Amino acid sequence: MKLYLSLSAYGGVSTREALTVFWNAGVRYTELAIGPKPDADAAQAIFDFRKLGMLYRAHHAFVWGDRHYPLNLAQTQDWDYFKRLTDYLASIDITAYSVHGGSFSKTTERIEAYTTFVENIHCLHQLCLSRGIVLGVETMYPTLGISATQNLLDHADEVTQFCQDAPQMKIVIDLAHLNIWHNKNSLVLNQWLALPLERLLEIHISDNDGRQDIHSRITDDTWWLPQITQFPDEVPLVLESRLNRLPIVVVQQEYERITNLILDLQSDQCSDRCFPYTSIGTRL
Repeated sequence: MKLYLSLSAYGGVSTREALTVFWNAGVRYTELAIGPKPDADAAQAIFDFRKLGMLYRAHHAFVWGDRHYPLNLAQTQDWDYFKRLTDYLASIDITAYSVHGGSFSKTTERIEAYTTFVENIHCLHQLCLSRGIVLGVETMYPTLGISATQNLLDHADEVTQFCQDAPQMKIVIDLAHLNIWHNKNSLVLNQWLALPLERLLEIHISDNDGRQDIHSRITDDTWWLPQITQFPDEVPLVLESRLNRLPIVVVQQEYERITNLILDLQSDQCSDRCFPYTSIGTRL
């Protein structure tokens, strides 16, 4: 089991500072993500820690320069940017990249935003494919009613439709996002937890209150803990709980706690673990 720690968990500082904390905390698997402050040193910091032995994956609008690019795949894209981005990923041997489905204004037709997203994701997939990068798309969550925007892929039916429209695409299951899905129940959640191995890129883990994606810490009451035993060891986990500006020793303790918690759960059920193919899993 590989547990990556997302840079989104340690935001508000430079990439070098965040990576220094991770390295000194014993973390060797990092997912590049939004969170650190953009700066001219970001790419060099990533390269320097890669030379030390840090292994990376990359997620959405991750920081790799002195400006933040507002990546929204439900809108028209600057494909020169994505060519530079995927070239950069290939140059540092990153072979896994994941993105959000995008968001759209409530004044926009959902089908219009979805159609744009699917067209964009096919283009991005081709760029990644030609550079040896596996692309995944993350399950999203419903926004609050007061929000002016909505997320695509924020419920089971649309994710199922996307899997049919893009059968070559990997899926990133965000367990905290699934906790916010409307009309969720244990059957629907377990169906997505039983996706076939070849459709999964990675699994994002944190906790929340069931209403907002607040990236809180995982507790003994976190809903998905019993279900995590369904996932095969080959699928990396990405820890996204907020640890902003906490001391190195606290980051180390939290990373080790979650690692041991998951390993203990997997060990307890190792003898009778199975990976059922549900109706969704079969169809996908």
